[in-house]
Amino acid sequence: MAKPKIVIIGAGSTVFTPGLIADLTRSESLRDAEVVLVDIDPRAVEVMVKLARRLADQKGVALRVEGTTDRRQALPGADFVTTTIAVGGARAWERDLRIPERYGIYQTVGDSVGPGGVSRALRHVPELVAIARDMEELCPQAWLLNYTNPLSVNVRAVRKATPIRCVGLCHGVLHTRRAIAQDLGVPPDELHLVAAGVNHLSWVLDMRYRGEDVYPRFRHLVTQRLREPERWASRDPYGGLQRVSATLMEVYGLYPSPGDRHVAEFFPYFLRVEGGQLAYGLQPGLDLTNDILAGKGSLWDHLRAEAEGTAPIDPSLLDEAREGERAVSIMEAILRDRPQHELAVNVPNEGLIPNLPPEGIVEVPGVVSGYGVRGVAVGELPEGIAAVLSARIHQQELTVDAALTGDRELALQAMLADPLVRDVEAARAMLDELLEAQADYLPQFAA
Repeated sequence: MAKPKIVIIGAGSTVFTPGLIADLTRSESLRDAEVVLVDIDPRAVEVMVKLARRLADQKGVALRVEGTTDRRQALPGADFVTTTIAVGGARAWERDLRIPERYGIYQTVGDSVGPGGVSRALRHVPELVAIARDMEELCPQAWLLNYTNPLSVNVRAVRKATPIRCVGLCHGVLHTRRAIAQDLGVPPDELHLVAAGVNHLSWVLDMRYRGEDVYPRFRHLVTQRLREPERWASRDPYGGLQRVSATLMEVYGLYPSPGDRHVAEFFPYFLRVEGGQLAYGLQPGLDLTNDILAGKGSLWDHLRAEAEGTAPIDPSLLDEAREGERAVSIMEAILRDRPQHELAVNVPNEGLIPNLPPEGIVEVPGVVSGYGVRGVAVGELPEGIAAVLSARIHQQELTVDAALTGDRELALQAMLADPLVRDVEAARAMLDELLEAQADYLPQFAA
């Protein structure tokens, strides 16, 4: 086939774009691809194009990199489109956190569920659907690989509103496998994990090491840790056994993924303040979010220096496989019709988990080939878990419809369907405040 064309929309992403470009330079199938970087910020485009070209030069590959602020200029002929956009940027994300806090609602991330997740969806759904509609016109056979949160809602919106082939990708289950392997003392690549659920709340159904079922050993570790809370070793929001996840395994019988920082937001009883800190060891998760919000400027300065050649390129971009979301491997498998297994893909349920709504977007193992990306059926989940996830899928459907129509009552219903929200009048006032604060990014609610 002709040289593949890859369009990266939201190319100003300071972590995703450098990692993806670095992985493209290592790929035998894609190292001479045409790559177009798209961002609404021309300065971000300029920096990332220079950095990408410098990476390609140092690796000695023929990757052709261009940039633009006009996605319609970039899309014709594309084989793959990735989206990692942030409508409103860090300031809008911060409002998604701080406004609910004034109503006594605390979130550790606020990008998937909770009032922050709903608010974020209202901004992102219309833009992602607009991108998909442009693809329908300009590159209808392309695959859309979406990383933008809230992942489940965004993928559902694209699939509901357009015929574009879209899959949601997230590195969360990969992180969980690494953390569990660390606790068990086994190599992560040799730990076989099966997980299923919705994005940011998948449940580990099976774990095996060299053919041995190691779930009993892991359950024993978790039980021991729960009995000795002073021994909680990790303050890393992504590493080691974590208290919320361990508690949920004790209740539901399965261990959730991808760590307390995301998982806790699905359950209202964990997110409370005690002594000026979030309970259940969740403060480091919120601290990490605050650090990300505060640190964007310094990271951009470093990337700019790398792009201009006044600082050496991060050696890991040159020497290590950085990309945890698997975009390059998935592109290669589709282009070369080389079947491969994926730990997690986010696709329409359609019976993959029979006791969840068929229209919902579920996170399940996947198989990728020339046919595309397909989810693997995992069977029914325990009823207690299915009840939690079904409620979330119904809430996500409300959120999609509110975002596409600009219907305030639907948006209020989506807010009230979230367990973190416990008061109708407070929900109405909070929604009004969020809509007003983010009005520049919510034209569908202007009427």
